[in-house]
Amino acid sequence: MKKFFALILIISVICIFHNVYAQENPYALETKVIQNQQQIKLLQQQEAQLYLKIDSLLVKYGEMKGELDDIQHRLDSIQNQINQLLLRNTTVNPPSASNLPNESPNAKNNNQLKPTNSPNQKVVPQPSASTSNNNNKPAMSKGGNEVKTTPTISEDQKIFNEALNLFKAKKYDDAILAFKKFKDKFKTSKFIPDAVFYIAESYYAKGQYDKAIINYDYLVNTYQKCDKVPMATFKEGLAFIGMGDKIDGDYLLQKVVKQYPNSQASKMAKEYLKKKR
Repeated sequence: MKKFFALILIISVICIFHNVYAQENPYALETKVIQNQQQIKLLQQQEAQLYLKIDSLLVKYGEMKGELDDIQHRLDSIQNQINQLLLRNTTVNPPSASNLPNESPNAKNNNQLKPTNSPNQKVVPQPSASTSNNNNKPAMSKGGNEVKTTPTISEDQKIFNEALNLFKAKKYDDAILAFKKFKDKFKTSKFIPDAVFYIAESYYAKGQYDKAIINYDYLVNTYQKCDKVPMATFKEGLAFIGMGDKIDGDYLLQKVVKQYPNSQASKMAKEYLKKKR
């Protein structure tokens, strides 16, 4: 019995000390919450610094990509000049005499003296300069109506349209793969900026905001004259907001409003900012 009462006494003393400690430190829990909030802010700052580093790397990559594209363009132009020179050489230099059929000089002179037309021979008119120019005119039907010719689609545009159809069909994984293959195959195509934009749009639709941000930012910094830059900036801001970074997201939305005031993206950014207020 003595041991039992001693145990109860010890437990009661512990409870008394615990209550006293809790009363002396009423803000202990609040202190921990503040510490956790400070750690969260520190992590957010580190995350923002990483994004800035990624942006700078993307800018450098865009500059290098632009230089490589310029070099490729120069190489293509040089190759075209070489092909044109080779074509001129083949047209200016006639076939050698050894390749012509054996014919005596007298026979050549006789052929030149003979009349070109015989009484029973029909005269075949030769095309003149005016008729050759008419070949460039649109084809005419028998009734005199102009025959409409369907424009030919280049190979890069055809493959780009196929990838775009996958995006419109909401097959985003297939669209991302198709657009990446298009970029690798047609590195100098005029549809490259659009392909980058739709890759970012596909990632955004999938909820992969980090990958969408990388592609949006690459488009904005690399192809600044592209007509999709305002919308890419707007969607990049929404992607940041989707990741919980409202500071960078609001900054990009305000940037769209200031830099592209007459764009559709600016109107959408204004509406979004008004709703937040």
